[in-house]
Amino acid sequence: MPRPLINQEKIIEAVLFCAFDKGMGDTSLNDISNYLNIKKASLYNHFASKEDMLKAIYTYCSDFNTKVNLISDEELSKTAGTQVEKLFKTCASNFIKKHEVDPLFQIYTFINSEKYFTKEVLDIYNAQLDKIENQAYLFFKLVNKDSSIDNAAIKKEARYFCMGLMNFLDRYLAVRKETIRQNPESGVGALFALPSDDKMIQEVAKFADSTIQKFTH
Repeated sequence: MPRPLINQEKIIEAVLFCAFDKGMGDTSLNDISNYLNIKKASLYNHFASKEDMLKAIYTYCSDFNTKVNLISDEELSKTAGTQVEKLFKTCASNFIKKHEVDPLFQIYTFINSEKYFTKEVLDIYNAQLDKIENQAYLFFKLVNKDSSIDNAAIKKEARYFCMGLMNFLDRYLAVRKETIRQNPESGVGALFALPSDDKMIQEVAKFADSTIQKFTH
């Protein structure tokens, strides 16, 4: 049998998968090596220590999050159109659905559990929140038709929206995770094959609509 091709990225993905399955605190080097079908000692061919491995995971998660946006620059450029309400609702709904996909769901779960224990992870979490909040702020500012809403008020609405959106995301993903916990025979991989929860996605769209209406009418 040929030896599996292993590199740092495959090890990082294995750690995230194992942590997603049983939590980072209960994930051992044996779990990681067993998942990769290699000897535990082989992990040290790629990382000098577990601490180095964790630093690489933090970098991987941070770099991945830079690609995850609520509203892209291209979408911001479309705010001069007449369908900004529809655009914003679509962006909010798609933001939730992006997290259904491997490996973002695993990354999100890792960050949101480890942020309580590791400053580097908390920094990643805060940076992502700040980015999402700023994207919402820029969108609201571009479409704002009410001269009585100043920048401070727009920023406040962006923060409230971001907090609400992340609460929806937490609920959405927790329910999906619990579906697999209640059906362990189907395996963790089946989580990513589940259909979207249309009811909650509709709730997100309504929340986005009620927010954007404050600026467009």
